Amino acid sequence: MKFLADEDFPKPLVTKIRDAGYSVKTIQQKNLQGSSDEIVANLALKEKMIILTFDKDFLKNQTKNLQVIIFSFPKIATSEIILLVDNFLKDLKQINLSKGNVLKFSKNGLEKQK
Repeated sequence: MKFLADEDFPKPLVTKIRDAGYSVKTIQQKNLQGSSDEIVANLALKEKMIILTFDKDFLKNQTKNLQVIIFSFPKIATSEIILLVDNFLKDLKQINLSKGNVLKFSKNGLEKQK
């Protein structure tokens, strides 16, 4: 499972997910800062990566083959979200993530969007 962290995705969360053994590339590593959602989506599709983002716009602009996980934590510090990443990783192993899925991760856990 490979991830692409959107530009707004906090570096401490990227590090925590990497430390758990997952491949995570960032928009900054790809030199795509300021790119549109469409460019990010095309890169993720091309490289078969799952987008990690806080940007709810990916719900609107989703293509049928795109895989997106939206972290939904309004007004919560990154340091608090880091404490929940282990739950995210545990939930991720139990959910069937297929093409065209948009998932939301919040205090309630990881769940598919309808």
